[in-house]
Amino acid sequence: MAAAVLIRKVTELRTAVAEALDFLEYDFAGKKVWVKPNLLGAYPPEAGVTTDPEFVHQIVRELKKRQAAKIWVADNPSGIRRTPLEEYLAPTGVVEASEGCFANISINPVNLKLKSRFIAEIPVSSIINEADVILNLPVFKTHALTILTGAIKNIFGIIPGGHKSYLHTLTADAEEFAELLVDIYQAVAKPILTIMDGLRGMDGLNGPSGGRVLKLGLLLASANPVALDAVMALLTGTKPAHIPTTRIASQRGLGPANPQEIKIIGDFAPLKGFRLPNAGFASFITRVSRPVYQVVIPRVPVLDKSRCIRCGECASNCPVQAITLNPDPEIERRKCIRCFCCSEICPTRAMTVAGHLKSFWLRTIQR
Repeated sequence: MAAAVLIRKVTELRTAVAEALDFLEYDFAGKKVWVKPNLLGAYPPEAGVTTDPEFVHQIVRELKKRQAAKIWVADNPSGIRRTPLEEYLAPTGVVEASEGCFANISINPVNLKLKSRFIAEIPVSSIINEADVILNLPVFKTHALTILTGAIKNIFGIIPGGHKSYLHTLTADAEEFAELLVDIYQAVAKPILTIMDGLRGMDGLNGPSGGRVLKLGLLLASANPVALDAVMALLTGTKPAHIPTTRIASQRGLGPANPQEIKIIGDFAPLKGFRLPNAGFASFITRVSRPVYQVVIPRVPVLDKSRCIRCGECASNCPVQAITLNPDPEIERRKCIRCFCCSEICPTRAMTVAGHLKSFWLRTIQR
């Protein structure tokens, strides 16, 4: 049976969201649902970078109507933050729109084993073990590295802290990075249902955060993320096989990239003038960015002893038990996976994420 993808030109958002959820043919009653938006950073809705807050609001309302047992609206933004997550993401509007369902999932991660030639396991948010289903809400955007960022790429956000940046250092080019993204997507054992936010879109070389914002007025829905990404590619005027994540996932049998194997329902109309990065540019970006990542990413968090109160929160929340109290916290560098949970949970900001110079300075003066 062909995978099905719904495309709906939105005239009334509440109706479109209800239709999209019906299309997924999943009974949410009594289920624990991880609503996974794209919350890349603290961008306002009009920037077109993050999932639209009113869309999230309607999703939460519909899930409550459908008697979901538990709803988490949660994502792991890029980078390391110095403020509480709710405060940091307030400009997106999603925290307020979530009707009390927003959750901070950046601390207390668990390890997820991968069948990958790049890395054997990664830290992921622990609710991946609690949720019955992931309702994936990516944004219709280009990406300088992966050409398009859709349903598969949005699953990268299950990884907390700065570990996402570290993973960029493990791959040599855009093709390898796409392979790693599919490795991560494939390792998630829970159902992943996708409704893509195409109310606003973004095109151009500078996606996913600096491209041209477009008013598309679309929602896309599918129970198969690979098929949805393939239809997204068709809408932009390119072949799905030209998108590395879609092609690799299809080759592994995770879903169809061939349009003849996808049943498209609704308002399909190719987008005129949509501008895509090309594969050569993506490879160039990888070659340039990889050494930058390797230089700027801190090796491990560093303790600022002048702030430390020896509460032990960092040690008790380290997912790999890399921190011991002696009596100050000490990090076993070989164990540290650079998830930076210790920094995020530290009540006095004593466990700091420092650049190489500050790291060297703190270690020197505290000897």
